[in-house]
Amino acid sequence: MKKEAIVDRIEGKKAVLITEEEEEIKIPASWFPDIHEGMAIDMTLTENPEREQASRGEAEALLARLQKGE
Repeated sequence: MKKEAIVDRIEGKKAVLITEEEEEIKIPASWFPDIHEGMAIDMTLTENPEREQASRGEAEALLARLQKGE
């Protein structure tokens, strides 16, 4: 999915983006060294099922260890 946004403002270390659907998204301002109000940003968002499965496996393993009292 592709999203287009404009930097609306900088709040401390966060940049507040406004999408074409008028949604606000906050991202670390450090992601773009020259970030400024009015900057146009294009984002591509993709799912990562492999990473999701690995993360879920790690969480389940941690929960199992905690339940055993390790």
